[in-house]
Amino acid sequence: MTAIVNSEQLQKATGYDRPGDVEKCLKKNGVRVLYGRNGAVFTTVDAINAALGLKAQTNNDEINILD
Repeated sequence: MTAIVNSEQLQKATGYDRPGDVEKCLKKNGVRVLYGRNGAVFTTVDAINAALGLKAQTNNDEINILD
């Protein structure tokens, strides 16, 4: 399960106070966003990592004994 990054965290990370400016910044940098109640923008850590060119983290605790 990936962590959600909320509007408040995004404002702090981007340095923008206005929700529209945060949204523009994220989209300009290729971060996919979702919209919550009253148009609040949020995203995930994986979406931010993808925009940075990093792979998503996996929680694969299974061990394949056949390999």
